[in-house]
Amino acid sequence: MDQLTIVHLSDTHLTGDTRLLYGKIDPWRRLARALSAAEQLEPDALVLTGDVADRGAAIHADVAAILAEAQYLLGCPIITIPGNHDPAGSIGPVFNTTRLSTGPHPANTVHDIDGLRIIGLDSGGFQLARGRIDSAQRAWLDRLLSVSAPKGTLLLLHHPPLESFSPALSGRGLENPEELASLVAGSDVRAILCGHYHQPGTSQLLNTPVFMAPATSYNMSPFAPTEVVKEDCAWFSVLRISTEQVVSVPVSTAQMLPQQERTENYLSLRRG
Repeated sequence: MDQLTIVHLSDTHLTGDTRLLYGKIDPWRRLARALSAAEQLEPDALVLTGDVADRGAAIHADVAAILAEAQYLLGCPIITIPGNHDPAGSIGPVFNTTRLSTGPHPANTVHDIDGLRIIGLDSGGFQLARGRIDSAQRAWLDRLLSVSAPKGTLLLLHHPPLESFSPALSGRGLENPEELASLVAGSDVRAILCGHYHQPGTSQLLNTPVFMAPATSYNMSPFAPTEVVKEDCAWFSVLRISTEQVVSVPVSTAQMLPQQERTENYLSLRRG
């Protein structure tokens, strides 16, 4: 296959009750609409880069059931890592069921997508705004990257290894990003995918591209970073990966027109 398609979701912020985010946003429906829309793209993999829950809500068993259904319907692996709203160990063995191996923490996983290696890193730091990759994860990553994959590697982590465009979010990225930079320098890592800032964006860590997905739940204005953007849709990113390039573009469910029947099917799997 010359080109691979990766759907990148992040920051679903699913609540553990009927509470709406900011009094009006139903994060479960937005996730269901995003998964329904993703079917139209026929992805080779779907990744979810953290903050699955909102404020540590005990929703992960329900999410695992929804993602298992989506994995079946999409016909591709779904790869999930935690964020700072997900308690330690909440992204456990019921997630990432197509992984080839597991690293120092349950959410450290390796997947193969037709020769493209996708490595999940747990930068979660539950209830901490700033993320961290510990020494055991760095050693594990270093060993993995000592051998190249046929189509290169994507790294997943929640916290961007760089500052936000918005000064109000300063200090909320990855702690000591230079340690990650030293590991990916000269390796086959083609891009780093992350979320956390609730704003789409692109940058680079030394010479490695960094793609920040918009939040599936809600997004913040880069020019008024304490204001939620008013929109009645879910956002995510779509990546096209070929031998020559990696391209990422943000899209919304308003653009994709997800199937209402499929959306309701996903919502019916929620037990809470």
